Amino acid sequence: MVATRNRGKLTEFRRLLRDHPWTLIGLDDAGFAGDVAEPGPGYEENALAKALEVCRVTGLPALGDDSGIEVEALRGWPGPHSSRWLGNAASDADRLRGLLDEVERRSPGDRRVRYVAVLALARPDAEPVVAHGTCDGVLVEPRGDGGFGYDPSFLSTDLGRTFGEVAPEEKDTVSHRARAVARLAESGVLAGIPEWARNPGG
Repeated sequence: MVATRNRGKLTEFRRLLRDHPWTLIGLDDAGFAGDVAEPGPGYEENALAKALEVCRVTGLPALGDDSGIEVEALRGWPGPHSSRWLGNAASDADRLRGLLDEVERRSPGDRRVRYVAVLALARPDAEPVVAHGTCDGVLVEPRGDGGFGYDPSFLSTDLGRTFGEVAPEEKDTVSHRARAVARLAESGVLAGIPEWARNPGG
């Protein structure tokens, strides 16, 4: 399962892992009560904490994700705080507008950014496995209505368009989360889940 309540992330993971023998459910789908702590200060600590806690409570393999957007001129801010820096009540649109305003105020001449994703896979009776992925871009006014989070303002260096403008499958060729999943797959761990956790329908 995926240790998240973010439907956008869950949808993305289902696409990225569709060729692997997993049935992916989120915390709400599993009836997981309460919040999963993110102790920080970094991505890896948060991803591991989420994966290990959900695995411990459910007894299932759990994939924890912590990701964020980093502004080069602001020394990587907001980074691991990307989803929380405006408070829990803020929407994706609030955070996006807030980031644009903050960058315009503090570093209008340098809008280089990067997305970072760290994944942690925790399994019963096995050591957790961690994988990292990044992709570079430039922060622009929102374009397109695809993706989620900061995607409409993330102008991908690889694609020349924002993640809000491209089809999900195109985003998946270069995104930070796709690259982290690819590194996780390279470790062989995605093929090594127990038979009872496999997707019976393929």
